[in-house]
Amino acid sequence: MERLIPLILLGLAVFFWLRTRRKTAAYLASYESPASGVREGDERRDPPAPAA
Repeated sequence: MERLIPLILLGLAVFFWLRTRRKTAAYLASYESPASGVREGDERRDPPAPAA
C-alpha cells in the first residue's frame, strides 16, 4: 500500500499536466485563429486612452 500511494500521486500529476497542456494548446489555437475576426497581419491593440 505504501508503494501504491506515490504511484497514484504521480499518475494524478501526469494526468493534470497533460490536461493543462491540452487546454493551453486549445486556448492558444483559438486566440490565433483567423476566425476570431482579426485579419492576417493585423495586431490586437488596446483601445485608445481617453483624452484628459
